Amino acid sequence: MRMRTFFPSHSSCCLFALFAALSLQSPGVAQADIDVKLSGYVSSDIRFRILSDEQPPPAPQPSQWLLLKNGVSRNENRIRGTLNARIGDKVRAVADVEMVTWGFSDLSSIDSSTLRPYVDPFFFEFHAAYIDINNLFGSAIPRFDLRIGRQVVPWGSADKFNPIANVNTLDLSDPLMFGRALANNMVRADWNPVGDLNITAVLVPVFRPAQLPRTAPVALLDPLRPAPVLNQGIRAALDNERTLYVPRIDPNTGALIPSGRTLTIEAAPLAPELSFANMQAGGRVAWKLWDQDMGVSYYHGRFGIPVPAWSIATGSIDNNLIKTELVYPKADVIGLEMAGSIEKLGGMGYWAEAALYLPGRVELAVYDQVTMPPTVKPMEYVFDESLGRYVRYIRPAGTTVERPVVIDNTPFVKATVGADYTIAGKVYINFQYVHGFIDEFGAGRIARPRKDANNIKEEPRVESRMGDYLVAGLDVKALQDRLLFRLFGVIKVPSIDLGSGLWDDYQATGVLFPQIIWTVYDATELMLGGFIMLGDRSTKFGDPAAGGTELFLKGKISF
Repeated sequence: MRMRTFFPSHSSCCLFALFAALSLQSPGVAQADIDVKLSGYVSSDIRFRILSDEQPPPAPQPSQWLLLKNGVSRNENRIRGTLNARIGDKVRAVADVEMVTWGFSDLSSIDSSTLRPYVDPFFFEFHAAYIDINNLFGSAIPRFDLRIGRQVVPWGSADKFNPIANVNTLDLSDPLMFGRALANNMVRADWNPVGDLNITAVLVPVFRPAQLPRTAPVALLDPLRPAPVLNQGIRAALDNERTLYVPRIDPNTGALIPSGRTLTIEAAPLAPELSFANMQAGGRVAWKLWDQDMGVSYYHGRFGIPVPAWSIATGSIDNNLIKTELVYPKADVIGLEMAGSIEKLGGMGYWAEAALYLPGRVELAVYDQVTMPPTVKPMEYVFDESLGRYVRYIRPAGTTVERPVVIDNTPFVKATVGADYTIAGKVYINFQYVHGFIDEFGAGRIARPRKDANNIKEEPRVESRMGDYLVAGLDVKALQDRLLFRLFGVIKVPSIDLGSGLWDDYQATGVLFPQIIWTVYDATELMLGGFIMLGDRSTKFGDPAAGGTELFLKGKISF
């Protein structure tokens, strides 16, 4: 299966010229010892957002919010090339590069309209750049392989939803991909000491954060969204503190009247410092038992999506600015997996995968500079349980205060169980149960966004952080397998928080993903489909931060 990648037209010549240069014979190496293969594809992707809520938010809009409006939401062209060079039977080099043209201009001033990177933006994605050395130690340690460079380590047996696959963070920029693994520089060693027993060790020197969707800032920059803290009493107290900034409804006209005060949030992620302590590492042991694949794994590192760690209020009461810093939670993950087929059921395939997460604790420190002179250290904002609200507190040296918890150190589980079956080579059925979606992390319960974005008095729904989902897909082939009808769907079902024993305040939500794929000629595809988000703005998939409903048309030629 070829990997998918992309590049812009005026730079593609440079890309393939580079591949051609790399494929030339190296001095001192016999031509017969070199095997070079080049593959890739060219694709175009045009999408239209429909049915989105175009109601303006109550605060100044970051540019990403503009993408929530109905209209053209994606206009990409992609070129991808993969060079695979094998030297003899022990050494291999792989370079996999993709170039993407956005198809939108990014003009912020008259100067930007004179510069090609802003008039016609594009970027390169390096999906792979590594070398393989097979049987490194020869007969001393047979079947010991080493891979160094930019790569993806695809642990897990489930279809797409792999809770044990944490070595690589995810590219969440395209909802149709449901999270694609981002390559990273690492050192990987594989040893096959005997039979089907395989041992893998991985070292990742530098953490690479996940790429978030263009709509993700909505979840962080909307000042009236419920705070992402576990204690709902503290969350409610934070909501009460923001009532000064809530617009009101004119009783005569029903129009929305601004409060006269503004509250703006800025959020900046803090990448882990480059140190030995922050390197990631993992190991996996895989084997076969009665022709079934099994494995156990361990990962030490971080989750790729950031969470708030501290905020400081600056400015004035009438024009308040909250600066928030985001961190990437630490985690140790123990994984178990099993997959295979059941011949007595017509060769039905199955998989089961579970991961026990041991997260690092993340607390939210809230400081207030608004009422303090700029030269004075800001006071910490502390929740007083006896009063049921926040108070400003000068913390004496050497003392600690209880802070709201964003991520607790309580262990939690993510799991996927599924099966697939093919009928007469024409119909393919896939079904999975998923506990913990790809972007979910942590134990406990959190509040969802309100149905009315401007009504802070509305009590938001509260759900388990780890949701439960039913995922199903159906493929039907026709016209001598040249036409494929595909329907894929995700439905969120009610969940129970094991810590508190409380069920979700449930609201239905899901995704429908219909496609028609026509193989016009060999290696030439046209795709027409939709990505339909179901649910109101308080739900997982109806949340504006998740994106919106889209229609798409794609074309692709592989070589």
